[in-house]
Amino acid sequence: MTSFFVAGIDSEGGRTEEAYSELRERSELAAGCPARSRRIFKLSCRFDGQDREIQVGKPLSKDGAVVVAILDHGRFEAFCVHTDDGGQSQLARVNHPVYSVTEFS
Repeated sequence: MTSFFVAGIDSEGGRTEEAYSELRERSELAAGCPARSRRIFKLSCRFDGQDREIQVGKPLSKDGAVVVAILDHGRFEAFCVHTDDGGQSQLARVNHPVYSVTEFS
């Protein structure tokens, strides 16, 4: 089991919760609805035409930006995958169906 973290954020001093809250706000604006409260570590899904595992702390694609957080916006909405590429925040969307979701412990 993996303890909750936001990739690239030092877990000391409460900055993790603050950063996660900011990502939830950005994600709500992008998706048009609030994210669910579940904290997702990894998705097994179809992304860019391939079966993939998308995991917090790992690159989204080969030589790509690191996944900072994955947010679930509900059954009928895409998952929002927030990435950081050297200070440049980006958002990718993963549509349903998703094969499995692994939550942080």
